[in-house]
Amino acid sequence: MASRTQPPARQQAPAAVTLVVGEEEFLVDRAVRERIAAARAAAGDDGGDLHDVEASTLTPGELATLTSPSLFGGGAIVIVRDAQHAGKEIAADLARYATSPPPDATLVITHAGGAKGKALVGDLTKAGASVTECPKLTRPSERAEFVRNEFRRAGRQADEGAMRALLDAVGTDLRELASAVGQLASDTEGKITASVVARYYR
Repeated sequence: MASRTQPPARQQAPAAVTLVVGEEEFLVDRAVRERIAAARAAAGDDGGDLHDVEASTLTPGELATLTSPSLFGGGAIVIVRDAQHAGKEIAADLARYATSPPPDATLVITHAGGAKGKALVGDLTKAGASVTECPKLTRPSERAEFVRNEFRRAGRQADEGAMRALLDAVGTDLRELASAVGQLASDTEGKITASVVARYYR
């Protein structure tokens, strides 16, 4: 039997390096926020210093400085955005870092996923970075699946009619759809149907 005096276990640490690939802005932003939250939860405190920078503004060697432990203790969380715009030296720094990341830092890299800078995606993947795909959702079936998953995330059941009604009423913007699902999930009880959606979005 475990001793009651044992401290609670920390949450499992997130991947040291996460690559978020895609152009769906809402999904990219959510993935970045979730990695930051996971890093802070695993650290058991504020997670250390947070740096949010554009890849195009980084200078050679700066990544090592940003990911160094804070003077006041704790690691660092570094977000490098739009890595497709990274110069050759910076891309090399990112790939080299991913092969042997320090234990007290969390690095999240976003990349649009197109042809530009494609080699860096391959290098980071080979180095063992955790990859989150956030492609543009352009087909009606993809947006319907997004709404379906949002209801699952909220722990609620919704039938197909409800999802169609929500898409018809709110449109295609994922941020607005996610907000609508959140409102329905918090303001209603039971299974969400088309008639429930209609009461909110006439």
